[in-house]
Amino acid sequence: MRDLLPPEAWRHADLGRRIVRSFELSGYELVVVPLFEFADVVERGLGGLESHEVLRFVEPESGAVVSLRPDMTPQVARLVATRLAALPSPARLCYQGSVLRRRQERARRHRQIPQAGIELIGCDGPDGDLEVLNVAVSALRASGLNDFVIDLGHGRIAAALVEPIPADRAREILDALEVKDETEVVRRAERAGLSTASLAALAELPGLHGGAEVWPKAERALGGTSAEPALRELKRLWEGARAAELAPSILVDLGETRDFAYYTGALFQIHAEGPGRPLGAGGRYDGLLDRFGAPRPAVGFAFGLDDVAWALERAGLGAAPPARLLLAPGTEALAPLLRNAGIAAAPAPSREVLDYARAWRYSHVLEALGGEFSLVESESQRREPLPAEPSALISTLSTRLRASAGGS
Repeated sequence: MRDLLPPEAWRHADLGRRIVRSFELSGYELVVVPLFEFADVVERGLGGLESHEVLRFVEPESGAVVSLRPDMTPQVARLVATRLAALPSPARLCYQGSVLRRRQERARRHRQIPQAGIELIGCDGPDGDLEVLNVAVSALRASGLNDFVIDLGHGRIAAALVEPIPADRAREILDALEVKDETEVVRRAERAGLSTASLAALAELPGLHGGAEVWPKAERALGGTSAEPALRELKRLWEGARAAELAPSILVDLGETRDFAYYTGALFQIHAEGPGRPLGAGGRYDGLLDRFGAPRPAVGFAFGLDDVAWALERAGLGAAPPARLLLAPGTEALAPLLRNAGIAAAPAPSREVLDYARAWRYSHVLEALGGEFSLVESESQRREPLPAEPSALISTLSTRLRASAGGS
């Protein structure tokens, strides 16, 4: 857990506003769900999270077992299955807030993870997948980032090949596939007694990742196997994403095994320089709503706002806070007019005005001397004369402050 001090807090809030506003422009309505949730709701949608990553406790008044939410998707599913159940499909909902996970990583051990995401519930197949991917990309571009990579997979390609064998043996094979260990994949598949066709297809999966060159190899390797329908579905999504020019680079990884017990279709991740982990991830999870007694297809995506902020900073695109104006003694009466014009303004202490302005990150100081006004840059102390007439003064200040903040 951590604090965010100014101006980092402003940058995070601004990033969240940009992303959520982009979601809303695509027709996704904002919902707010509780920080605490009944444990059984959370456990229905844990996905790839392990049980130990969820912080549970007994609520003292009711005795109910509750959790600090590790993910908001199960809560949105609960809303759709209960309070929004009578509304027609599809439901387009978005959210922003923090989740808490007891992560055991050596570095970046923050457990409070700010997120913003969308859920499209009641829309089946690649068309719904492509819509969610489009909305996610639009939001990322709205944040200011344009250089990123989309990585696509499918939850049913590897899972379909290991479906005939016991779950524990299947998990062993998928663990080896996750680290691209082709030798171990084959050894474990042989030990599990997989059919020749499925074994041969699994042996190819570790190498089936990349761009357009993957598809001919994949169609030869997976044609005629139980994974072929998922392969065709993924190729349709890839073709749609390419046609829409969603990203400079769109890759596929047919050996992706992420959360195979949770995701039932397409998987997507977005990567960029900086964090060393996806900026956001999502996929199709058609089985979740069934666990709430309201079966519907569903697909979603969520950004980790810390990771998006890191990528923006790495690219030199971090937004600068807007200009802030400190009112030196004698100018305080202008505060209401300035604020009505959208200019952040506060009165200064009576002494050491410039020192105070620099310490608290006021970009400018408004001074008055003998009926004349001047605008002072806090760092350079450069002074610029301003008009004395109030409306002209406010107009000039608005122009100068916007220009100094890069137009924000």
